[in-house]
Amino acid sequence: MADTPPVDLLTSIENRTADRKILEFAARGFIPLAPSDLVRAVATIIETGDAALKAIAEETFRTFTDDVFAEAVLSDGVRGEQLDAIARHTEEPQVLETLIRARAVTDETLAWLAERIPPNLQDVLITNQTRLLAAPMIVERLFENPDLSSDIRRRADEFLEEFFLKKLRLEEEQAAAAVAGRLEEVSPEAKEEEERPSAPAGREESKVLSEDEKKSLFSRVSLLTVVQRIRLAWKGTREERLYLVHDTNRLVSAAVLKSPKTNEADAELIANMKSVSEDVLRGVAARREWLKKYTVILALAKNPRAPVATTIPLVARLTAKDQKVLSTDRNIPEVVRVTARRMVSRRDD
Repeated sequence: MADTPPVDLLTSIENRTADRKILEFAARGFIPLAPSDLVRAVATIIETGDAALKAIAEETFRTFTDDVFAEAVLSDGVRGEQLDAIARHTEEPQVLETLIRARAVTDETLAWLAERIPPNLQDVLITNQTRLLAAPMIVERLFENPDLSSDIRRRADEFLEEFFLKKLRLEEEQAAAAVAGRLEEVSPEAKEEEERPSAPAGREESKVLSEDEKKSLFSRVSLLTVVQRIRLAWKGTREERLYLVHDTNRLVSAAVLKSPKTNEADAELIANMKSVSEDVLRGVAARREWLKKYTVILALAKNPRAPVATTIPLVARLTAKDQKVLSTDRNIPEVVRVTARRMVSRRDD
C-alpha cells in the first residue's frame, strides 16, 4: 500500500485544520516552509487566530523582509487576508504596487491603502477602473488621503463623471426616447397631456420639511447603498439632493453638484451651508455659471468652512460695502479677513 502523503502545512493552516501546536510553531516562524509560504502562514494566523497567537505572529511578521513579502504577494494561491496583513506591514512601493494589482486583494484592503499611499501608488490604484466601479468606496477613501495629488483628484472626478453620471444621463435619455416612442402611438389628446410639463423647466418649488419628514428621509436614505445614493443625488427631489449634499461619501455629494437639476438657487443655499465639506464648497466655486450670481460669491466668501484658496480670489469680486463687512467678520479665517481689510485700506487710501 502506498504511503499516505504528508499533510501540507500551509494548506492546513489556511484551511483552519492545523493543530494548535502547529499554529504555535507557525506563529513563531518555526515550521519548515519556504519564506514566502511562511509569510502566508503567519499572515493567516494574524487575521484569523486567537489573541495570544496573533500577538506572537505579529512579532514574527515584523521580521520578514520586503523581498520575502514580494515573493508572497506573487505566489500562487495567495489569499486576500494574507495580502491585507502584508499591506499593513510594509511601505515598500514595489511590494504595494504588486499587491494593488493582485487579483486576490480585497476591496477593504484597497480602501485602507487608498487613505495612505503616496501619489505614485495612487496612480496605480485609480487605473483599475473595473475594481473602482464595483467598489466606489475605494475612490471615496482616496479623497481622505492627506497626500492626494491634484492630478489624482482630477482623475477621480473624471471617473465619477465617466462611470456614474454618464450612465445616469444615458438612462434618462433612453427613458425620454421610450416616452417619445409611446407618444407616436397614442392619440393627439393623450400626447398633449403627457407632454404638458407639471412645472416650469429647471425649477422646483422649495419645500420646508417637517421634523417627521426629515426623519423619514434620513431613515430611507440610510438604507441605500453608495450607488443608490449617487442615483438619488443625481435625479432625486430638491429636498433629497440638498440632504445628500451633506453625505460623507464624496461621490454622493459630488453627484448633487453635477446633477442637471441643481441650479443657481440650490448653489446659493449650498454655499451658505456650514455643515458641508470643503470639497462641496470647492465644487460650487468651480462652476463658472454659478459664480455669475453675486449672492453665491458672497455666501462662499462668508462661509468659514470654505477653503481659503477658494475664497480669497472671490473677495476682490465683492462690493466695497461687503468687503468692509468681511474685514471685521471674526467667523471667517483670519487670512480672508486680512485680505478684505487690505482691499478696504487700499481703496480708502
